[in-house]
Amino acid sequence: MNLSPLSEDDLDRVHAQAMRILTEVGIEVHDEDMCRRLTEAGQSVDGTRVRWDPDWVVTQLELAPDRFTLQGRNPERRVEIGGGSLVHSPVGGPPFAHDNERGRRDGSIADHIELVRLAHASDVLPVLQSGTTEAQDLDYNSRHLEMDYSILRWSDRPFILYGTSGPKTRDSLTLATIAAGGREALIDRPMVIGIVNPNSPLVWDELMVQTLAACAEVGQPVAITPFLLAGASAPVTLAAGLSLLVAETLAGVAMAQLIRPGTPCVLGCFFNGVDMRSGGPSLGLPESVLTTLAGRQLASRYGLPLRGGGGLCSGIPLDAQSATESTMSLWATYLAGCDLVVHAAGWLEGGLVASYEKFALDFEVIRMFERLRDGLTVDDDELAFDTIAEVGPGGLFLAHEHTLARFRTDVFMSPLFRSQAFPTWEKQGSLRAEQVATQEWKKVLASYVDPGIPDDVDAELREYVDRRSAELEG
Repeated sequence: MNLSPLSEDDLDRVHAQAMRILTEVGIEVHDEDMCRRLTEAGQSVDGTRVRWDPDWVVTQLELAPDRFTLQGRNPERRVEIGGGSLVHSPVGGPPFAHDNERGRRDGSIADHIELVRLAHASDVLPVLQSGTTEAQDLDYNSRHLEMDYSILRWSDRPFILYGTSGPKTRDSLTLATIAAGGREALIDRPMVIGIVNPNSPLVWDELMVQTLAACAEVGQPVAITPFLLAGASAPVTLAAGLSLLVAETLAGVAMAQLIRPGTPCVLGCFFNGVDMRSGGPSLGLPESVLTTLAGRQLASRYGLPLRGGGGLCSGIPLDAQSATESTMSLWATYLAGCDLVVHAAGWLEGGLVASYEKFALDFEVIRMFERLRDGLTVDDDELAFDTIAEVGPGGLFLAHEHTLARFRTDVFMSPLFRSQAFPTWEKQGSLRAEQVATQEWKKVLASYVDPGIPDDVDAELREYVDRRSAELEG
C-alpha cells in the first residue's frame, strides 16, 4: 500500500487548482467585519464573494506555526500538537447517548458529566470535548455554558470548546480565561481549541467566521475542517475534493492570521463518501483512508498540523460493521501520523450517539495502535540469548523466569479481547464483546479521581455560568 498517494506532481496540481478556485471562483464570506478586513488587506470583495490573491494567502499561511502546545488547568496536562503527535479526544456533537443498561436516550447534563469523567479517567484521551453529548435537558440558548463548565470542573485537561457560534465561543473563552488566570495567561498558554467547519462547498458562514475570529483574538488554536462528502458537498472525484479542502482551509488560515498573526491553525481532513443508496455519509471506507493519507501530505506541504477523524463509523448497532469502519478510520490516522485525532472514542450511528460501550472498545483499539507505535527494540536484553540457550531445543518458555518477569510488560493482554476455549467461554457466561465492554466502561468510570478545582476559581466560573444563563434564557 502506498502511504503517500499523491506524487509531487499531484500535490502541485491540487495546489494549483486550489489557488485557481480562490482566484476565479472565490469563496462566500458571510461576515461584514471580516469582509471589511479582507478588503483592507487588498482582496477582491464583491458583496460577500471574496476572490483571493494567491501570493497573499501563502504569505498569511507562513505566519501559522507548524506545532503548538495546549495546556489544561493543570500545567502537567500539556500536550504538544504537531510532528505526528496523535493526540486523541473523544466524540463530539452527538445529541443522543447510549449504554446497554439504560438504552438510547436524549443526551443530558448528567450524561455529559459522566462521559467527561469517563474520558478523564482513561489513559488515551489527553484532550476532552465539551460537546461529548448534547445536554438536551437544558435550555438550548444556555446549555453550552454548563457543558463547558462540566469540562472545567471535572477535568483539568485541555479541551475542544463547544463553539457553534461566535457568542457561544466567546462564552467558552470567558470561562477558559477565568480558569487560566486571566486573558494574558490564556494567550500565553492556550487551553482550548476550536473546531470550525466551512459550509462546503466554498462558503464561510457568519457562525463559523465569528467562531474563528473569537478564538484567534485570544490566540487559541483552530482546527479548520471542511465537511466534505464526495458526491454531495464535494465533487465525487477525490482529487477535486482535495482541491476544495485546500481552498477552504487556506482561506480560513488567512482570515485567522488577519485577526492575530501567529494563531495556530490545523488542517482538518474529514473527507468521506456518500452511500448513494441512502444519501448518508459512508464512514470508515477506503476513500476516507486515502484522503487522510493525502491530508498528511498536504498538511506537510503547508507546514500545518493535521487533524484526523478518529473512530468514525456509519453503523447503528455496535456490531461488525461499526467495528470494521471504526478500525479503518483509526488506522488511517495512525498511518498518516495525524496530530489531533477528534472523535477517537465513543462515536456511533454516524456521530448521532455517544456510546459508552464504544468508548471502552475504542480505548482498547487505541491502546493496540499505541503498542504498534512503540515498535521493536533489538539489544542484548531483548534478544535473550542466555534464555534461549538455557531452554534449549524442544524446551518450553512458558514457566521460565524470563517469561514470568516480563510477560505483563512485553505482551499486550487486553481486558476485553481474550483467547479462550469454547467450554471456558460458555462456563463464564458466553459474554460477547459488547457485554464485556459494559463491564469495562464501568470499571474505568469507577477509577475516576476528581482533580479538584480551587474554590475561588470554581465560584467565579459558577457566577459567570449562572449570570450568563439567566441573560440568555431571559
